[in-house]
Amino acid sequence: MRLSRYTVTVDNFPRKGTYLLYNTKSQAQVVVDKTLKERLEGGPFKAENEKEEMVFRQLCQMGIVIEEGEDEEKKLEDWFGIVQSDHSLLRALVLTTYDCNFACPYCVEEGVRKKLYMGRDTAEDTARYIVRKVKDFNPERLVVTFYGGEPLMNLEAIRIVASMVGEYARSANLNFSFGATTNGSLLTWRVVDELIPLGFRSAKVTLDGTREFHNRKRPFANGRGSFDVIIKNIVNAADKIDITVGGNFDRENVDSIPELLDYLKELGLDKKLKLVNFKPIHETINDMGSFTSDTDMGCVFFEDEVMANLVKLRRLVLEKGFNASPGLGVNVCSMVMNPSFFVIDPTGILYRCPAFVGHTQFSVGDIYHYGEEDFSVKSLWKRCKDCSYVPLCGDGCLYAAYVRFGDAEKLNCQKSFMEYMVRENLKLNYAMGIKRKVNK
Repeated sequence: MRLSRYTVTVDNFPRKGTYLLYNTKSQAQVVVDKTLKERLEGGPFKAENEKEEMVFRQLCQMGIVIEEGEDEEKKLEDWFGIVQSDHSLLRALVLTTYDCNFACPYCVEEGVRKKLYMGRDTAEDTARYIVRKVKDFNPERLVVTFYGGEPLMNLEAIRIVASMVGEYARSANLNFSFGATTNGSLLTWRVVDELIPLGFRSAKVTLDGTREFHNRKRPFANGRGSFDVIIKNIVNAADKIDITVGGNFDRENVDSIPELLDYLKELGLDKKLKLVNFKPIHETINDMGSFTSDTDMGCVFFEDEVMANLVKLRRLVLEKGFNASPGLGVNVCSMVMNPSFFVIDPTGILYRCPAFVGHTQFSVGDIYHYGEEDFSVKSLWKRCKDCSYVPLCGDGCLYAAYVRFGDAEKLNCQKSFMEYMVRENLKLNYAMGIKRKVNK
């Protein structure tokens, strides 16, 4: 046997003289002592007694070690093949409009925002396209997420798509639900109550710090602050649907987030919110022209300060009693995943990634030419096959590569980010008693 190339080690953890081994493909982890760690890292090894044989077999089942002579590259290729061909969940992201009632200065859609709304005919065609995909893939679950712009500015399109898709799902005994990624300003109790019978189950809402900082970063188009309106809507909706609060941070507002969490806790939302997550504000396609060849983007997370803040904020969320993202897990780009995830814009144009919506050079077809779409999967991960972290990132974010280099398929290595985040989140999960389910 030998140590898997996808097993990484956290030295002297959880205490000095012990070592946490973590396999990025299976997500399994185990603590070993120095003697066993050195034995595993010393090259091929064989059990010297029955007790060792049992230990090594357990480690093998976890993916921490593999059989000598086993083709690990072939196993990784097979594993990616399973990931890319798993159609048990079909996800459709539907943009009801390119318009928005906010004027966020860092909006990634600033260059494509326009007063363009999905009309009735397109909404009906969108629903038919989704149903056709369901018939082709026969998934166990169907989840539609309405997006924008601000999706709730076009409730008619949501009603049409959800009603038609929901009607088919009921007739096919298919588990169907839908959600919305919304700025939260229009998520009133009336809207929530109206949409729940159609299958509305979740919403992701953004809060960028306390009132002062949020209103600066996420004002209404007329300049008015949006914080109080959003908070009111979150409080009213949290008892009825799953609410995830996402937040964006930079040096200006990051220190206000602890106070925001305290405020949400005072409102009793620590027991009601499904998740609370924060991510760094990053550059957009429109900023490409200002980049030099050696610029590191915020969305690549290379900066030590950004990486430290990601871990610090996740720890803070957990310590204050909220649910946070797992912190570790497969995060393969939607553009290299299987065709059971797709994005439909207000005119019926298809994309593989929401970040590229509106940039037609990244379109893969449209809903009117079924069967002609380009849903071919990419295998860019193969150039990173020897990296311990490729099962987690699958070659990284194509959007970030495009913004940074002007080429979505150019290698945009995030190894330094992965090394830091895996190590620190393993420590955090261990300290907080968070366990990950092992991938079989």
